[in-house]
Amino acid sequence: MQQECHGGAGLRSTRPRRLPLRFRDELPAPPPTIEEPPPTVLRRVILYVFNSFRTSVNKFGIGREYRHRPSYDPDAFVSVDQLSNVPSDHPSISERADHSTGSLFPSQLPPWPWKNMSIWRLMSWKMTSTSGLTSEAQVTRLVSEVLKAKDFNVDDLPDNFNTHTEMTRFDTSEATLDPTDIFQTDGWRESAAEILVPTREKNPGGNGQSFTVQGFHHRPLVAVIRAAFSEASSRWFHLTPFKRFWKSPLTGQEQRVYDELYTSDTWNKAHDELQKQKRDNGCKLEWVIAGLMFWSDATHLAQFGNASAWPIYLFFGNQSKYTRSCPTTNACHPIAFIPSVSL
Repeated sequence: MQQECHGGAGLRSTRPRRLPLRFRDELPAPPPTIEEPPPTVLRRVILYVFNSFRTSVNKFGIGREYRHRPSYDPDAFVSVDQLSNVPSDHPSISERADHSTGSLFPSQLPPWPWKNMSIWRLMSWKMTSTSGLTSEAQVTRLVSEVLKAKDFNVDDLPDNFNTHTEMTRFDTSEATLDPTDIFQTDGWRESAAEILVPTREKNPGGNGQSFTVQGFHHRPLVAVIRAAFSEASSRWFHLTPFKRFWKSPLTGQEQRVYDELYTSDTWNKAHDELQKQKRDNGCKLEWVIAGLMFWSDATHLAQFGNASAWPIYLFFGNQSKYTRSCPTTNACHPIAFIPSVSL
């Protein structure tokens, strides 16, 4: 019995003894090793410099904010008479400049191919007359729209002026143009358009049956854009977008005004991205955006009968909506005629 007790005591003494956790001293871990950083490569940095500015507000508290300085202000060519039916004695900047040079309206170029505005107004009255007889209404229209027009000058009419000669010149004007001329390349063309017509038959492609439409008259879109920017009315085009704002005269707080396409965020962002593009061809011209607006609707061509057409028109968002909606500004460009088909 004594031997067994001594043996049991010996076994208990071999167990390892550990201090309680609260009495243990744990050394902190060593800091991590510092790795050598890879060699830094300098990236190419492109610096864009913008000539931004804000205009002062007008009497209505309306101002503009430009990110890019415009080459000119097209609103300077718009007179008060073009924005209101009330007569005004305040001419536009272009009118004041023209009067200072001694000429009445030299900036008002006549539509091609007329020599001057006087001949164009007289011939336009003749071609748009509703009847061959000179009625009282036509004579009144002649006086109000031609003789009393600001850009009409009787001295512009030559002594040997002849209506038949001017009409012949107008009919043969396109034949005298160079084939590469801007006003020659935007002429009408006839092509065959291919469309897909849904049918009740099973089609693996699911797009319908192909159908060719003959007699589709259209004008090249790029040529129409070039011709529009070459016309005299392009001086009203806003080439540089901006943001319009209204400043309260009481609180001084500013509020964004959305009224035109060229004042939208989308147009400003697209113009900004365009200016950042690299120019490798050495072009020094101004890079601008042409805003294309398409519109189409069927129209009746005669008071009696079933003659009709379905034209497609093109408007430019660079023009103000107040100028674009005026019929006398020639802002509408027909680019295609959809033919009628019977399936």
